[in-house]
Amino acid sequence: MSRQLRVTFEPQGRAVFVLEGTRLLEAAGRAGMTIETPCGGAGACGKCRVRITVGAPPPNPQDAEFFSKTELDEGWRLACQTAVETDAIVSIPASSRFADRHQIFVEAQDQAISDVLPTVRKQYVQLSPADLDDDAPDLIRLQEATGPIQADLETMRQLSKTLRKCDWSGTAVLSDHRLMDFESGDTTGECYGAAFDVGTTTLVGSLLDLNTGDEAAIASAINPQTAFGDDVLSRIVYHQSSPNGPGELRQSIISAVDELISQLCAEASVLREHVYELVFTGNTTMEHLLCGLDVAQLGQVPFIPAHGRGLVIPAAELGLNVHRQAGAHIFPLIGGFVGGDTVSCIVAARLPEASGPTLMVDIGTNGEIVLACEGRLWAASAAAGPAFEGARISCGMRATQGAIEKVVIGQDVEVNVIGNTGAAGLCGSGLIDLAAGLLNAGILSPMGNLLCGDDLPDDLSEDLRKRIRAGRDNQTEFLIAHGSQGQRITLTQRDVRELQLGTGAIRAGVNILLKRASLTAGDLDAVLIAGGFGSFIRRSTAQRIGLLPADIPHNRIKYIGNAALNGARWALLSTRVRGEAESAARSAQHVELSQDIEFQTEFAQAMIFPEGESERGD
Repeated sequence: MSRQLRVTFEPQGRAVFVLEGTRLLEAAGRAGMTIETPCGGAGACGKCRVRITVGAPPPNPQDAEFFSKTELDEGWRLACQTAVETDAIVSIPASSRFADRHQIFVEAQDQAISDVLPTVRKQYVQLSPADLDDDAPDLIRLQEATGPIQADLETMRQLSKTLRKCDWSGTAVLSDHRLMDFESGDTTGECYGAAFDVGTTTLVGSLLDLNTGDEAAIASAINPQTAFGDDVLSRIVYHQSSPNGPGELRQSIISAVDELISQLCAEASVLREHVYELVFTGNTTMEHLLCGLDVAQLGQVPFIPAHGRGLVIPAAELGLNVHRQAGAHIFPLIGGFVGGDTVSCIVAARLPEASGPTLMVDIGTNGEIVLACEGRLWAASAAAGPAFEGARISCGMRATQGAIEKVVIGQDVEVNVIGNTGAAGLCGSGLIDLAAGLLNAGILSPMGNLLCGDDLPDDLSEDLRKRIRAGRDNQTEFLIAHGSQGQRITLTQRDVRELQLGTGAIRAGVNILLKRASLTAGDLDAVLIAGGFGSFIRRSTAQRIGLLPADIPHNRIKYIGNAALNGARWALLSTRVRGEAESAARSAQHVELSQDIEFQTEFAQAMIFPEGESERGD
């Protein structure tokens, strides 16, 4: 069995345990950090520069092409080519991190800062006191320093008192040409906003400094709506069938977001009243439930959303406790179940500007698929189900401590467990690895049948044979590991079927979009894997099970991290990006897969696992 090694990434201080031989690029993904790999991890671009300060292995030939001898001696290596051989501490420079603040926009870095132009800004002013010789009204006096502004009645009620209390100096909080507040003293350094990715299964929030664009804190949580159903259709049914359904669903998500805001502010030592704007992105159903909109029409053909363009709602009206005048921007939708999270991914990946045919896939409970070609966009949503999140899998769990996240099958089984603890279950990335390994070993057939007895290959090792047995209802199951409590962690025939359903839905969606654009998979210049879960899957095993096209070279498959959250962050920082999001949402062609006459045929074919072994690598 390979050793479990600890890799710590600086400056974030995030530590993960991985199997010996794991590449640093993969280890970084497990730590929730996406490293730039324009060449797809082929070691040809030199963009994934990292410095190993402790535990640096000898450099390889690719390292020598991109680093001087002094740099190599200092521990500089390519993350995509360097395997972990011992416990290590790795520093990732800002230039190597995907979606770093200075990479928000593709233009030159000297333009990036000027593009950080949020809606909300602060301006410290020192006004001359009113007297008989200068009796200008208070708001006009303030306008002389800030430029033209308007204020609502609530703000006006406080303005005169605050001006005199702080001796005619203080900080104007401005949203475009609207005065949100006037604060005592110089509070210009305390100007924050928060961006949220409201997923079907998970919630992620990011607190940003609106002055600099820097991230001050990040937090995540399970979407509590999972108590009402694993997928969006289950929640739509609950919304309609239960008298208290609408209120329960909305309040559960609002409470969870409010708790995330508390965590973000506590981590960054920021006052809630210094959070002046919120941005939300999510699939169509999640955005509707967040806003308290009716979802009945989403449960029936033709699945029409209540809104298409982005919404701006007072945060207080949503029930969120931040600055009393804060606004909440809800991302625009494309149509049907292709929601704001897809638009956010399009913005983050800059798909409208793609130089060649580009496919983006956000793998999750709802798999979003976008194809960009010659300035056109096709977008679809595939109901993949929650298998990739570990749900509906007999020993499945989320990618948290105790989850088996990597499986390697040779003469026996090797596993990597998050947190280097005893195994508690199997998460999505481990499930994909396992299925790929079983296919290569001949234990799983292309039709998805777990084989046993005389149906197994003659050359199968005895150690692997011992892991196969008949379980409940005489169905074949495969023993992955013994858990921390001595329990058997197994893969069942039903688990394989759940994986096939998810894989088939996404691949069928990909095939339909390619046909709409008169393309084949081989025509694609790039395949972009988005989403927090997508960062953890390995290209070779995803291709082996058919989740990704098998005839795409590895260097065309690239990870872009949680692009939905990145797009929301960028929209928080730039009014220009919000305009780009609106344009993308309105120009993209929505493809409703369930109404496509070829979908069922494509789906049935995509559920069959490809023949042949996968390539080595990640």
